[in-house]
Amino acid sequence: MSDLREIRQRIRDISGLNDLGQPFFIATVTKVSDKDCSVMYGTLELSEVKLFSIIDPGKLLIKPKVGSMVIVADLSQGKLRDLAIIKADEVELIKYDQDGLVVEIDSVAKKVNIKNNTTSLTKLFASVSDIISKLTVSTPNGPSGTPLPPTIAAIEKFKMDYQSLLK
Repeated sequence: MSDLREIRQRIRDISGLNDLGQPFFIATVTKVSDKDCSVMYGTLELSEVKLFSIIDPGKLLIKPKVGSMVIVADLSQGKLRDLAIIKADEVELIKYDQDGLVVEIDSVAKKVNIKNNTTSLTKLFASVSDIISKLTVSTPNGPSGTPLPPTIAAIEKFKMDYQSLLK
């Protein structure tokens, strides 16, 4: 038996996987898709590492950047078969989706998206800017005209600003 244990330890020493069998380990992300990624763990590249800890996509997605360090949970108890990312030091996307509420932070596009089943923050800001640009008020001589050019310019700047931030 001691010979088998020694052989196992020498294989671990050669591969750089001394902590094999531990429930958690640190790895480097090499590829990322919408539901899983590949990581380098010592000299071993592991694929199909889930971004969710369950089979189907969950309510929270955290997508790591390629090259970032991650903590991986080995749900197969050391067999390196059922792996899931539980923490990343750099992320490119965070998405929370529950009961119709979606909050998404996209560091690649440098934009944020907040929406529910009926509207989004982008639509609300678009409505506000349209209302202000067509605003008329009552005067003793009847309805006023549309806003003056400085106000229209400020509204256009507001539109450009929120469109550069929101998806």
